[in-house]
Amino acid sequence: MMRVLLLTLVSLISATTCNASVSVHASSLHQSLVAPIAIGIKRATRLGRNNASAASNDFAVRRQHVRVRGGSAAVSDKKPPPIKLLRWAYTAAGVATTSAWGTMVYTAIRDNQPPGAMMPSWQHPVFARIGAMSAAALIVGSFASLATTCSEPNDVQSWEELGDTSPSFRRQNLALATTGVASSLWVRFAEQVTKIPGTSPVAHHISYNNVMQARLIGAYGTAGILSALVWARTLPEEHRNPLTWPKRIGDGVSKALVSLAPDSVDDPVQVKYSLITASMLIFTGMQTVCNMPYSVIPSWTSRRLSRAFPIYTFLGAVTAFDLKEATENGRLLIDKNYRCLSNGMKGFGSLYLGARAGAIFFDPSFPEHFGMVTQVPGLAVAAMMMVGLTLRSDEK
Repeated sequence: MMRVLLLTLVSLISATTCNASVSVHASSLHQSLVAPIAIGIKRATRLGRNNASAASNDFAVRRQHVRVRGGSAAVSDKKPPPIKLLRWAYTAAGVATTSAWGTMVYTAIRDNQPPGAMMPSWQHPVFARIGAMSAAALIVGSFASLATTCSEPNDVQSWEELGDTSPSFRRQNLALATTGVASSLWVRFAEQVTKIPGTSPVAHHISYNNVMQARLIGAYGTAGILSALVWARTLPEEHRNPLTWPKRIGDGVSKALVSLAPDSVDDPVQVKYSLITASMLIFTGMQTVCNMPYSVIPSWTSRRLSRAFPIYTFLGAVTAFDLKEATENGRLLIDKNYRCLSNGMKGFGSLYLGARAGAIFFDPSFPEHFGMVTQVPGLAVAAMMMVGLTLRSDEK
Protein backbone atom coordinates (compact mmCIF):
# COMPACT_ATOMS: atom_id res chain seq x y z
CA MET A 1 0.00 0.00 0.00
CA MET A 2 2.79 2.36 0.91
CA ARG A 3 4.48 1.62 -2.38
CA VAL A 4 1.30 2.47 -4.36
CA LEU A 5 0.93 5.79 -2.56
CA LEU A 6 4.52 6.68 -3.28
CA LEU A 7 4.15 5.82 -6.95
CA THR A 8 0.97 7.92 -7.15
CA LEU A 9 2.83 10.81 -5.61
CA VAL A 10 5.51 10.45 -8.24
CA SER A 11 2.89 10.53 -11.00
CA LEU A 12 1.33 13.68 -9.58
CA ILE A 13 4.67 15.35 -9.36
CA SER A 14 5.37 14.36 -12.96
CA ALA A 15 1.98 15.72 -14.07
CA THR A 16 2.41 19.10 -12.38
CA THR A 17 5.91 19.58 -13.75
CA CYS A 18 5.07 18.67 -17.32
CA ASN A 19 3.33 20.85 -19.93
CA ALA A 20 1.84 20.01 -23.30
CA SER A 21 4.42 22.18 -24.95
CA VAL A 22 7.27 21.08 -22.73
CA SER A 23 10.69 22.11 -23.83
CA VAL A 24 13.90 20.26 -23.72
CA HIS A 25 14.81 22.21 -20.61
CA ALA A 26 11.55 21.13 -18.95
CA SER A 27 12.16 17.51 -19.97
CA SER A 28 15.62 17.65 -18.46
CA LEU A 29 14.23 19.19 -15.32
CA HIS A 30 11.61 16.41 -15.14
CA GLN A 31 14.27 13.73 -15.32
CA SER A 32 16.41 15.42 -12.71
CA LEU A 33 13.50 15.61 -10.28
CA VAL A 34 11.68 12.34 -10.85
CA ALA A 35 14.57 9.90 -11.32
CA PRO A 36 16.15 10.44 -7.90
CA ILE A 37 12.76 10.10 -6.20
CA ALA A 38 11.97 6.85 -7.99
CA ILE A 39 15.36 5.38 -7.16
CA GLY A 40 14.96 6.41 -3.54
CA ILE A 41 11.53 4.78 -3.35
CA LYS A 42 12.85 1.49 -4.77
CA ARG A 43 15.77 1.44 -2.36
CA ALA A 44 13.49 2.24 0.57
CA THR A 45 11.12 -0.54 -0.43
CA ARG A 46 13.96 -3.10 -0.79
CA LEU A 47 15.47 -2.01 2.55
CA GLY A 48 12.12 -2.44 4.25
CA ARG A 49 11.87 -6.02 3.00
CA ASN A 50 15.42 -6.78 4.16
CA ASN A 51 14.75 -5.31 7.61
CA ALA A 52 11.57 -7.38 7.96
CA SER A 53 13.47 -10.54 6.97
CA ALA A 54 16.28 -9.71 9.40
CA ALA A 55 13.78 -9.10 12.18
CA SER A 56 12.12 -12.44 11.47
CA ASN A 57 15.49 -14.22 11.51
CA ASP A 58 16.46 -12.44 14.72
CA PHE A 59 13.23 -13.62 16.32
CA ALA A 60 13.95 -17.19 15.23
CA VAL A 61 17.47 -17.00 16.65
CA ARG A 62 16.18 -15.62 19.92
CA ARG A 63 13.57 -18.36 20.12
CA GLN A 64 16.21 -21.01 19.38
CA HIS A 65 18.49 -19.45 21.98
CA VAL A 66 15.72 -19.66 24.55
CA ARG A 67 15.25 -23.33 23.73
CA VAL A 68 18.96 -24.03 24.08
CA ARG A 69 19.11 -22.16 27.33
CA GLY A 70 16.12 -24.08 28.61
CA GLY A 71 17.75 -27.38 27.64
CA SER A 72 20.97 -26.32 29.32
CA ALA A 73 19.10 -25.54 32.49
CA ALA A 74 17.52 -29.00 32.40
CA VAL A 75 20.93 -30.65 32.01
CA SER A 76 22.45 -28.59 34.80
CA ASP A 77 19.85 -30.04 37.18
CA LYS A 78 21.69 -33.39 36.92
CA LYS A 79 24.40 -32.89 39.47
CA PRO A 80 27.61 -34.87 38.94
CA PRO A 81 28.25 -37.67 41.46
CA PRO A 82 30.54 -36.95 44.42
CA ILE A 83 33.51 -38.92 43.05
CA LYS A 84 35.91 -38.22 45.92
CA LEU A 85 33.30 -39.06 48.55
CA LEU A 86 32.49 -42.32 46.78
CA ARG A 87 36.16 -43.26 46.68
CA TRP A 88 36.50 -42.87 50.44
CA ALA A 89 33.16 -44.59 51.01
CA TYR A 90 34.29 -47.64 49.03
CA THR A 91 37.58 -47.70 50.94
CA ALA A 92 35.82 -47.56 54.30
CA ALA A 93 33.30 -50.21 53.24
CA GLY A 94 36.11 -52.50 52.10
CA VAL A 95 37.92 -52.14 55.42
CA ALA A 96 34.71 -52.75 57.39
CA THR A 97 33.73 -55.82 55.37
CA THR A 98 37.22 -57.33 55.57
CA SER A 99 37.32 -56.72 59.33
CA ALA A 100 33.89 -58.28 59.78
CA TRP A 101 34.92 -61.38 57.83
CA GLY A 102 38.15 -61.62 59.81
CA THR A 103 36.17 -61.45 63.06
CA MET A 104 33.90 -64.25 61.88
CA VAL A 105 36.88 -66.41 60.91
CA TYR A 106 38.67 -65.86 64.22
CA THR A 107 35.62 -66.47 66.41
CA ALA A 108 34.48 -69.55 64.47
CA ILE A 109 37.82 -71.37 64.23
CA ARG A 110 39.11 -71.63 67.82
CA ASP A 111 38.86 -73.71 70.97
CA ASN A 112 35.56 -74.01 72.85
CA GLN A 113 33.42 -73.47 69.79
CA PRO A 114 31.22 -75.09 71.06
CA PRO A 115 32.31 -75.18 74.73
CA GLY A 116 34.58 -78.11 75.39
CA ALA A 117 35.63 -78.60 71.77
CA MET A 118 39.42 -78.29 71.52
CA MET A 119 41.67 -77.97 68.48
CA PRO A 120 43.85 -81.06 67.86
CA SER A 121 47.01 -78.97 67.36
CA TRP A 122 48.08 -75.35 67.29
CA GLN A 123 48.73 -75.61 63.55
CA HIS A 124 45.14 -76.69 62.85
CA PRO A 125 43.41 -73.33 63.50
CA VAL A 126 46.29 -71.37 61.94
CA PHE A 127 46.02 -72.97 58.52
CA ALA A 128 42.23 -73.17 58.72
CA ARG A 129 42.06 -69.41 59.33
CA ILE A 130 44.50 -68.65 56.53
CA GLY A 131 42.39 -70.70 54.13
CA ALA A 132 39.18 -68.95 55.18
CA MET A 133 40.83 -65.53 55.00
CA SER A 134 41.60 -66.12 51.32
CA ALA A 135 38.13 -64.66 50.73
CA ALA A 136 39.41 -61.34 52.08
CA ALA A 137 41.59 -60.95 48.99
CA LEU A 138 38.47 -61.06 46.81
CA ILE A 139 36.74 -58.50 49.05
CA VAL A 140 39.70 -56.13 48.92
CA GLY A 141 40.12 -56.54 45.16
CA SER A 142 36.47 -55.79 44.47
CA PHE A 143 36.24 -52.68 46.64
CA ALA A 144 39.64 -51.50 45.39
CA SER A 145 38.46 -51.74 41.78
CA LEU A 146 35.46 -49.53 42.54
CA ALA A 147 37.55 -47.03 44.48
CA THR A 148 40.06 -46.94 41.61
CA THR A 149 37.31 -46.19 39.12
CA CYS A 150 36.27 -43.24 41.29
CA SER A 151 39.84 -42.01 41.76
CA GLU A 152 40.94 -41.97 38.12
CA PRO A 153 40.67 -38.55 36.44
CA ASN A 154 37.32 -38.29 34.68
CA ASP A 155 34.80 -35.64 33.82
CA VAL A 156 31.59 -37.61 34.37
CA GLN A 157 28.62 -35.26 34.57
CA SER A 158 25.99 -37.74 35.75
CA TRP A 159 25.57 -40.97 37.66
CA GLU A 160 24.74 -42.81 34.47
CA GLU A 161 28.05 -41.75 32.95
CA LEU A 162 29.80 -43.07 36.06
CA GLY A 163 28.15 -46.44 35.54
CA ASP A 164 29.32 -46.47 31.93
CA THR A 165 32.97 -45.77 32.77
CA SER A 166 33.66 -49.50 33.04
CA PRO A 167 31.59 -52.59 32.16
CA SER A 168 32.42 -54.07 35.57
CA PHE A 169 31.31 -51.08 37.67
CA ARG A 170 27.61 -51.86 37.94
CA ARG A 171 28.19 -55.62 38.10
CA GLN A 172 30.68 -55.37 40.97
CA ASN A 173 28.34 -53.05 42.86
CA LEU A 174 25.48 -55.49 42.46
CA ALA A 175 27.67 -58.42 43.53
CA LEU A 176 28.84 -56.58 46.66
CA ALA A 177 25.25 -55.62 47.49
CA THR A 178 24.35 -59.32 47.26
CA THR A 179 27.26 -60.41 49.45
CA GLY A 180 26.43 -57.71 52.01
CA VAL A 181 22.84 -58.89 52.35
CA ALA A 182 23.83 -62.58 52.39
CA SER A 183 26.52 -62.02 55.05
CA SER A 184 24.10 -60.05 57.24
CA LEU A 185 21.57 -62.87 57.04
CA TRP A 186 24.23 -65.45 57.84
CA VAL A 187 25.27 -63.54 60.97
CA ARG A 188 21.65 -63.18 62.04
CA PHE A 189 20.98 -66.90 61.74
CA ALA A 190 24.48 -68.17 62.59
CA GLU A 191 23.26 -70.35 65.46
CA GLN A 192 20.81 -72.21 63.23
CA VAL A 193 23.29 -72.55 60.37
CA THR A 194 26.16 -73.88 62.51
CA LYS A 195 24.24 -76.09 64.91
CA ILE A 196 25.72 -79.52 65.53
CA PRO A 197 23.23 -82.34 64.88
CA GLY A 198 22.80 -85.01 67.53
CA THR A 199 23.77 -82.79 70.49
CA SER A 200 21.50 -82.34 73.48
CA PRO A 201 21.09 -79.58 74.35
CA VAL A 202 21.69 -78.33 70.84
CA ALA A 203 25.23 -76.96 70.47
CA HIS A 204 26.44 -74.39 67.95
CA HIS A 205 29.84 -73.59 66.49
CA ILE A 206 28.96 -69.89 66.53
CA SER A 207 26.71 -67.90 68.83
CA TYR A 208 27.01 -64.10 68.75
CA ASN A 209 25.78 -61.85 71.52
CA ASN A 210 23.59 -58.90 70.62
CA VAL A 211 26.42 -56.35 70.50
CA MET A 212 28.70 -58.45 68.29
CA GLN A 213 25.81 -59.40 66.04
CA ALA A 214 24.81 -55.75 65.62
CA ARG A 215 28.37 -54.74 64.76
CA LEU A 216 28.80 -57.44 62.14
CA ILE A 217 25.41 -56.81 60.56
CA GLY A 218 26.14 -53.08 60.60
CA ALA A 219 29.44 -53.57 58.77
CA TYR A 220 28.03 -55.93 56.13
CA GLY A 221 24.75 -54.06 55.81
CA THR A 222 26.34 -50.65 55.35
CA ALA A 223 28.62 -51.93 52.60
CA GLY A 224 25.70 -53.68 50.93
CA ILE A 225 23.50 -50.58 51.06
CA LEU A 226 26.26 -48.40 49.62
CA SER A 227 26.79 -50.72 46.68
CA ALA A 228 23.06 -51.16 46.10
CA LEU A 229 22.43 -47.41 46.09
CA VAL A 230 25.26 -46.72 43.66
CA TRP A 231 24.10 -49.54 41.39
CA ALA A 232 20.54 -48.19 41.33
CA ARG A 233 21.67 -44.58 40.88
CA THR A 234 23.91 -45.38 37.90
CA LEU A 235 21.25 -47.24 35.94
CA PRO A 236 20.02 -45.70 32.67
CA GLU A 237 16.99 -43.44 33.02
CA GLU A 238 14.59 -46.01 31.56
CA HIS A 239 15.61 -48.60 34.18
CA ARG A 240 15.28 -46.44 37.32
CA ASN A 241 11.87 -47.92 38.12
CA PRO A 242 12.41 -50.64 40.79
CA LEU A 243 9.73 -52.77 39.14
CA THR A 244 12.06 -53.22 36.14
CA TRP A 245 15.04 -54.37 38.24
CA PRO A 246 14.16 -58.09 38.48
CA LYS A 247 13.87 -58.25 34.69
CA ARG A 248 17.15 -56.40 34.20
CA ILE A 249 18.99 -58.61 36.71
CA GLY A 250 17.48 -61.76 35.27
CA ASP A 251 18.45 -60.75 31.74
CA GLY A 252 21.98 -59.92 32.87
CA VAL A 253 22.45 -63.23 34.70
CA SER A 254 21.06 -65.19 31.76
CA LYS A 255 23.35 -63.40 29.34
CA ALA A 256 26.35 -64.08 31.57
CA LEU A 257 25.54 -67.78 31.89
CA VAL A 258 25.36 -68.29 28.14
CA SER A 259 28.57 -66.26 27.73
CA LEU A 260 30.75 -68.35 30.03
CA ALA A 261 32.65 -69.90 27.16
CA PRO A 262 35.67 -67.91 25.93
CA ASP A 263 35.45 -66.02 22.66
CA SER A 264 38.68 -67.66 21.56
CA VAL A 265 39.85 -71.03 22.85
CA ASP A 266 43.29 -70.14 21.52
CA ASP A 267 43.62 -67.41 24.15
CA PRO A 268 44.81 -69.12 27.36
CA VAL A 269 43.88 -66.14 29.54
CA GLN A 270 40.28 -66.19 28.31
CA VAL A 271 40.16 -69.93 28.89
CA LYS A 272 41.60 -69.49 32.38
CA TYR A 273 39.00 -67.01 33.55
CA SER A 274 36.22 -68.93 31.85
CA LEU A 275 37.13 -72.09 33.79
CA ILE A 276 37.50 -70.16 37.06
CA THR A 277 34.08 -68.58 36.61
CA ALA A 278 32.38 -71.92 35.92
CA SER A 279 34.20 -73.65 38.78
CA MET A 280 33.41 -70.91 41.28
CA LEU A 281 29.73 -71.07 40.35
CA ILE A 282 29.68 -74.86 40.75
CA PHE A 283 31.36 -74.76 44.15
CA THR A 284 29.08 -71.91 45.24
CA GLY A 285 26.02 -73.97 44.46
CA MET A 286 27.49 -77.09 46.03
CA GLN A 287 28.33 -75.36 49.32
CA THR A 288 24.91 -73.75 49.45
CA VAL A 289 22.55 -76.65 48.74
CA CYS A 290 24.50 -79.87 49.30
CA ASN A 291 24.83 -81.71 52.59
CA MET A 292 28.03 -82.66 54.36
CA PRO A 293 30.64 -83.74 53.38
CA TYR A 294 30.20 -82.19 49.90
CA SER A 295 29.56 -78.69 51.21
CA VAL A 296 32.91 -78.63 53.02
CA ILE A 297 34.66 -78.14 49.68
CA PRO A 298 36.43 -75.85 48.98
CA SER A 299 36.46 -74.12 52.41
CA TRP A 300 37.73 -77.07 54.52
CA THR A 301 35.97 -75.48 57.53
CA SER A 302 33.42 -78.20 58.33
CA ARG A 303 30.20 -76.70 59.70
CA ARG A 304 31.90 -73.62 61.09
CA LEU A 305 32.03 -71.49 57.92
CA SER A 306 31.20 -73.85 55.07
CA ARG A 307 27.83 -72.12 54.56
CA ALA A 308 29.37 -68.63 54.68
CA PHE A 309 32.27 -69.28 52.30
CA PRO A 310 30.03 -69.62 49.20
CA ILE A 311 29.09 -65.94 49.61
CA TYR A 312 32.61 -65.09 48.56
CA THR A 313 33.11 -67.81 45.98
CA PHE A 314 30.09 -66.16 44.34
CA LEU A 315 31.97 -62.84 44.45
CA GLY A 316 34.95 -64.67 42.97
CA ALA A 317 32.78 -65.97 40.11
CA VAL A 318 31.59 -62.44 39.28
CA THR A 319 35.17 -61.16 39.45
CA ALA A 320 36.45 -63.92 37.18
CA PHE A 321 33.69 -63.19 34.66
CA ASP A 322 34.61 -59.49 34.64
CA LEU A 323 38.23 -60.43 34.02
CA LYS A 324 37.20 -62.78 31.21
CA GLU A 325 35.28 -59.95 29.51
CA ALA A 326 38.18 -57.56 30.03
CA THR A 327 40.51 -60.05 28.36
CA GLU A 328 38.17 -60.38 25.38
CA ASN A 329 37.94 -56.58 25.08
CA GLY A 330 41.68 -56.05 25.42
CA ARG A 331 41.34 -54.02 28.64
CA LEU A 332 42.76 -56.49 31.17
CA LEU A 333 46.32 -55.16 31.19
CA ILE A 334 45.35 -51.52 30.60
CA ASP A 335 42.63 -50.45 33.04
CA LYS A 336 43.65 -50.12 36.68
CA ASN A 337 40.35 -51.39 38.04
CA TYR A 338 40.90 -54.73 36.29
CA ARG A 339 44.39 -54.94 37.72
CA CYS A 340 42.82 -54.64 41.20
CA LEU A 341 40.41 -57.48 40.41
CA SER A 342 43.20 -59.62 39.00
CA ASN A 343 45.44 -59.04 42.01
CA GLY A 344 42.56 -59.92 44.31
CA MET A 345 42.07 -63.18 42.43
CA LYS A 346 45.78 -64.00 42.69
CA GLY A 347 45.75 -63.17 46.40
CA PHE A 348 42.85 -65.55 46.90
CA GLY A 349 44.70 -68.35 45.12
CA SER A 350 47.95 -67.76 47.02
CA LEU A 351 46.34 -67.80 50.47
CA TYR A 352 44.09 -70.73 49.67
CA LEU A 353 46.79 -73.01 48.26
CA GLY A 354 49.26 -71.94 50.96
CA ALA A 355 46.75 -72.96 53.62
CA ARG A 356 46.07 -76.31 51.95
CA ALA A 357 49.78 -77.06 51.66
CA GLY A 358 50.31 -76.07 55.30
CA ALA A 359 47.49 -78.31 56.48
CA ILE A 360 48.69 -81.31 54.47
CA PHE A 361 52.43 -81.06 55.18
CA PHE A 362 52.74 -79.25 58.50
CA ASP A 363 49.63 -80.04 60.53
CA PRO A 364 50.22 -83.18 62.59
CA SER A 365 46.47 -83.70 62.90
CA PHE A 366 46.12 -84.36 59.16
CA PRO A 367 44.39 -86.54 57.99
CA GLU A 368 42.85 -87.93 61.20
CA HIS A 369 41.08 -84.69 62.13
CA PHE A 370 40.03 -83.82 58.59
CA GLY A 371 37.24 -86.37 58.42
CA MET A 372 34.92 -84.38 56.17
CA VAL A 373 37.63 -83.57 53.66
CA THR A 374 38.99 -87.09 53.48
CA GLN A 375 35.53 -88.38 52.58
CA VAL A 376 35.61 -86.41 49.31
CA PRO A 377 39.29 -86.40 48.26
CA GLY A 378 38.46 -86.06 44.57
CA LEU A 379 36.52 -82.85 45.12
CA ALA A 380 39.27 -81.49 47.35
CA VAL A 381 41.89 -82.07 44.64
CA ALA A 382 39.60 -80.61 41.96
CA ALA A 383 39.11 -77.46 44.05
CA MET A 384 42.85 -77.01 44.49
CA MET A 385 43.41 -77.44 40.76
CA MET A 386 40.72 -74.88 40.01
CA VAL A 387 42.19 -72.37 42.43
CA GLY A 388 45.63 -73.05 40.98
CA LEU A 389 44.49 -71.46 37.72
CA THR A 390 44.29 -68.09 39.49
CA LEU A 391 48.07 -68.01 39.77
CA ARG A 392 48.65 -68.20 36.03
CA SER A 393 49.95 -64.96 34.53
CA ASP A 394 47.59 -62.71 32.61
CA GLU A 395 50.14 -62.57 29.81
CA LYS A 396 49.41 -64.86 26.87
